[in-house]
Amino acid sequence: MVATCLRRRLLPAALLLGLGLAGPARAGDLIRLFGDENAGTASAQFLRIPVGARAVGLGQAYAAVATDGAAIFWNPAGLIRTPGRQNWFAGHVAWAADIDLEYAAFHRRGQNFAQGLMFGTLRSGDILRTDELHQEGTGQYFNANQFFVGGSLARAMTDRFSIGMTVKFFQENLDQYQTRALLADMGILYYVGVGDLRVGFSVRNFGSDVKPSGTPPPAPDGYVATWEFQSFPAPTVGAFGVAKTWDLSSRVTVLTTADFNHPSDYSESFRLGGELGLRRQFFLRAGYETNRDEGGFAAGFGLQVERHQLRIRVDYAYGDMGSFGGVHHFSIDLSPLWRSPVASDTAEVRR
Repeated sequence: MVATCLRRRLLPAALLLGLGLAGPARAGDLIRLFGDENAGTASAQFLRIPVGARAVGLGQAYAAVATDGAAIFWNPAGLIRTPGRQNWFAGHVAWAADIDLEYAAFHRRGQNFAQGLMFGTLRSGDILRTDELHQEGTGQYFNANQFFVGGSLARAMTDRFSIGMTVKFFQENLDQYQTRALLADMGILYYVGVGDLRVGFSVRNFGSDVKPSGTPPPAPDGYVATWEFQSFPAPTVGAFGVAKTWDLSSRVTVLTTADFNHPSDYSESFRLGGELGLRRQFFLRAGYETNRDEGGFAAGFGLQVERHQLRIRVDYAYGDMGSFGGVHHFSIDLSPLWRSPVASDTAEVRR
């Protein structure tokens, strides 16, 4: 009996580990090993900007923690584990160089399936046009705006093991040129059975190479003109994470989380985060990412209240970007907690 229970618990974990360590040629196409040798080779970096102030405050170690409205972005398998059967999520990022990122998501779940939609947009504002003869500006302006829209589907394979996938359309508008791509994310989330100890695995932004449409502008005298734009890989990134909540008392909890992050165009890193919860209403967070030339530290806080079976969580985070300064993240998460007066939903888990 004990051996059977151990096999049931360790089999999904072994599957996750096998996926994370897979190194055949096919897996290498999705997540290129030795990413530092490919630094600067991926396009659509807008898709890498983190979503959700709680995730940022935890150092982006969120593969095993994503059980809220931001799960569509971080790990779609977490959609089946959200506290409420419906969830609305919105986020704002005051990025560097006066660039703003807006994000919104909605999902609903049942006993075994969850469906979600998300939308994100980046607005650069007006950019002064320059050329070799007018380095202070020509008096004309252009924009560099980007957006993505996607849909997710998650399924609970068992009461502890869930999988999810997201398909999203991405478009970048740079002046008169456009870049479009159809990309996908996939994720796995497994609760080990010891408290809320869980492991998560996700791969985001995998798909074909992308390149701008149209014909490149004429080249100045002395340069060879090209007939079409060069294509670049999508910014694929894989993450394997572990998280657990420790109950220090009836009113004080500590969440610890760690991710191994593997981007396709940069070297690997570890992301570490911690969250101190007071009465499950106020949260203090801090996180750090290793192997960063600059920055890497993040911190934040959150306030969560429940009124009339509606859970509201408001979060803020500050991320250190080194020479680019600090970045401010804001998000709000709304979850109606409609419960049957006879029996509670067995799929609901404590965050």
